[in-house]
Amino acid sequence: MVKLLVAKILCMVGVFFFMLLASLLPVKIIETDFEKAHRSKKILSLCNTFGGGVFLATCFNALLPAVREKLQKVLSLGHISTDYPLAETILLLGFFMTVFVEQLILT
Repeated sequence: MVKLLVAKILCMVGVFFFMLLASLLPVKIIETDFEKAHRSKKILSLCNTFGGGVFLATCFNALLPAVREKLQKVLSLGHISTDYPLAETILLLGFFMTVFVEQLILT
């Protein structure tokens, strides 16, 4: 049990430092050379697009089955039946709310 806790803490610290490094990388790219600013902006734009695609793929491939399963359990406990794609709607609302808050913070 202790080994599992230590492994989780080490992974959490590792992910924290990896995310910190990845977050500071765009700052380093922008500061490198003002003459290559156009190229740096293009690289950052491509990385941002790739990150958005990864986020979207994770959203649909990993979270959607889990949301469907949990929502089905909750609806069956309340004896509620619906043909409306409620799980997909909730998932997309959460996804777009996250994107909206991110864009609000960045601008």
